[in-house]
Amino acid sequence: MTETRTRVVSTLTRAYRLGLLVLSAPIVLGEFFDADTGADYGVAFTTKCRLVARMFWNNLRLPTGSSFVEHLVVATKILQIPPDEEGVVVECGCYLGGSTANLSLAAGLCDRPLVVFDSFEGMPEPDEADEAHVLLQSEQVHTYEAGSWHGSLSDVRRNVARYGDLDACEFEKGYFEETLPAFDRPVALAFLDVGLRGSAETCLEELWPRLRPEGYLFTHDVKHMEISSLFFDQQWWRDHLGRDAPGLVGAGSGVGLHPQRNGFGSLLGYVVKDPPLDSFETVEERGAGAYGDEMLGGNGDEMLSGNGDEMLGAADGSDASAGE
Repeated sequence: MTETRTRVVSTLTRAYRLGLLVLSAPIVLGEFFDADTGADYGVAFTTKCRLVARMFWNNLRLPTGSSFVEHLVVATKILQIPPDEEGVVVECGCYLGGSTANLSLAAGLCDRPLVVFDSFEGMPEPDEADEAHVLLQSEQVHTYEAGSWHGSLSDVRRNVARYGDLDACEFEKGYFEETLPAFDRPVALAFLDVGLRGSAETCLEELWPRLRPEGYLFTHDVKHMEISSLFFDQQWWRDHLGRDAPGLVGAGSGVGLHPQRNGFGSLLGYVVKDPPLDSFETVEERGAGAYGDEMLGGNGDEMLSGNGDEMLGAADGSDASAGE
């Protein structure tokens, strides 16, 4: 009875989370479905719908450590790269090709190569600092050993050929420290799913100088404190890349994509190289009104000064200027 009850609860929990995911999709994927996203490549709304369906189906069929929603967030930024910008899309760490298949579909729509780096023999032997990672938000400790997350090149190619766009892909076989130093092509966008801090350091050291200004670098390891902290490690960035640490959006809990027991989160985060700060909105921090003001689009000062009556009048259909 206990085992049956456990299965029922597990099934209901998954159904509940899937329902929340479906309900939140218009918000999570709002930027993906924006008319401007992919417009320069002739990617219409119907094409986007087919892309969502294919990625979702691929996620059901292929083993992968990342979700189709996370892939769609990355695909959004691929579709937003200006066509006249040089650079390839880079994936570091592909396991059995689940993420590769989905990202290849987006790269193919933009006629932009997807260059995939992986040993295709699993992870290297982790050093002492990488043997166990703390995921504080998930209350987990993840352990690693040599050969973890192994996927052969033949298996990856077969999966991508069946579910993705193999013509868009190029594969670089070998550990990152063997293959990345010889890579000299401009990078338009990068997606890292590497598991180990040592691997992340190698990828950043070799790819960051080649990433275009305002280019996105995604990492699928943001809940790993050992890896998230790297993006805030001033000494490491100054020693290895001659610049300040850029920080990381989603550090510790990931961008809010998946329903979880304490809100929304994911394993996905990102950083933007040299963001255009002059185009950012300037916000003067002098205090704040009621939290609901921003949510409702109103202004707390207006409500307190009496202009709230006008807002209420407009809401019930009366003419706020009738008394003038």
